[in-house]
Amino acid sequence: QDGKINIETEEEKEEEEGEEEEEGEGEEEDNENEEESQEESASEDEDGAADSHSDLESDLESEEEAAGNKKEKKHKANENEPQNVEKLDPKREAAKSELPYTFAVPESCETFKSLLAGRTIEQQLIILERIQKCNHPSLAVGNKAKLEKLFGFLLEYIGELAALDLPELRAIDKLVLPLYNLCQMFPEAASDSIKFILRDAAHDLEEVIEVKGRATFPGLDTLIYLKIVSLLFPTSDFWHPVVTPAFMYMSQLLTKCRITTLQDVIKGLFVCCLFLEYVSFSRRFVPELINFLLGVLHISLPKNQAQGYTVVHPFTPVGKNLELLLVRDEEDLKSWEKQNVPLSILTRLKEASRTEINHIRLSCLALCFDLIKKCAALYEPLPSFHEIMHPVRILLTQHVPVNEYPEKLQECYHSALKELENKVKHYTPLICEKKKPVPLKQYTPKIVKVLEFGKKQAGSKKEQERKQLIQRHKRELKGAIREIRKDNQYLARMQLSETMERDSARKRKVKELLGSLATQEGEWKAMKRNKWKN
Repeated sequence: QDGKINIETEEEKEEEEGEEEEEGEGEEEDNENEEESQEESASEDEDGAADSHSDLESDLESEEEAAGNKKEKKHKANENEPQNVEKLDPKREAAKSELPYTFAVPESCETFKSLLAGRTIEQQLIILERIQKCNHPSLAVGNKAKLEKLFGFLLEYIGELAALDLPELRAIDKLVLPLYNLCQMFPEAASDSIKFILRDAAHDLEEVIEVKGRATFPGLDTLIYLKIVSLLFPTSDFWHPVVTPAFMYMSQLLTKCRITTLQDVIKGLFVCCLFLEYVSFSRRFVPELINFLLGVLHISLPKNQAQGYTVVHPFTPVGKNLELLLVRDEEDLKSWEKQNVPLSILTRLKEASRTEINHIRLSCLALCFDLIKKCAALYEPLPSFHEIMHPVRILLTQHVPVNEYPEKLQECYHSALKELENKVKHYTPLICEKKKPVPLKQYTPKIVKVLEFGKKQAGSKKEQERKQLIQRHKRELKGAIREIRKDNQYLARMQLSETMERDSARKRKVKELLGSLATQEGEWKAMKRNKWKN
């Protein structure tokens, strides 16, 4: 894998040696520093990418061989040219290839793409690194928002590279490292960007199902995004705002997308590989994964043997796509060699010959056997392991025509079947006993805790709880009595104030009556006195 990531041809080495000989000592030091920085960035990319996403580069071997042949021809032609043509102003060429040391953060995705257009992948990595360093959030206030947008731009650029007719998987493999660095710096912005992409993909899938009643697998860019999710975020969490929607979307792909072509089989197997990568640590059971592997075995069988078992949607027991992975040509069976299924083959299947297509079918079947073996090792600790893998084991032992397969494919078949047979265990379910078992008599001394002031504490737990309840009852009773007394006192004060108000009103009325009677009596006496005088 390391050899696949960094490839340096003889032509490039000789051109660098010629430039170093013609330039002065100061220019040699500058070139050496630039080369060292590029080698360090490339080595970091190797360390970060070789373990995590090296499976995206399995399709580069054939491309490298073709490129090597072309470069050897060019090298021979350049040797025949005169030396004067080779030495055309090396300083000018170095000035063209030299990159500025400071870059501003692009404001739009179009400017970002134009900045990376026409650059090699090493130059693109240097540009991204300098953009992050020159616009670090600690240098200015608005740099954080700018770099958050950069993650979305880079994610969209990776999707466009994957959607090309010839997808640049090597460039995507190396661009994942700066994407990971931006995700570590701004996890919220990164999760929002990827959730937006997953939401659109799921919405498009639902619309297609509502209109047509069936759906097809998405493009290579969406599959690359699902792979990037497993590299940027933890997949073992019980719930994650990014991984859980991706998990549900992949489940829908394996259950709702119909299998009609060989491309659909390759995409489905890639999703199965992603599922195993997602649940490798948590060992979460994925029924869609087992059903899809059963369906792949089903479409590799001849029609007369595809009976006696059940298949789950999107596979059908009958139809024109029943023998999609069946190979009958003996010459193709003999000439087949086990190899990885490259993702770039999705764009080249229309141009492939019949022999190549048969070889790809056999490689898909070998990959299915390997995935069954990994599932058996992954789900071994589950109590229901036998029930989970029983349909797969029946299909392998009773229906698969293993004698017609090549030797290497038979080895894959026997290794998967051996893994299943070795892991089969029978578990008895746990059942509670009808009666509680009588405990054995023990002769351990009874220890009673003694309080500091000399009183013994109750020995049994029930007695302690009973005392605590009694104390709590007394405390609550005292509190209730206290509240009742306060209420009674308040009521008494209110009644006293009411009676005093009534008494004061009655006294005032009595005084008024007495006053009116006194005035009447005085008037009467005055009238009587006047009468006697007359």
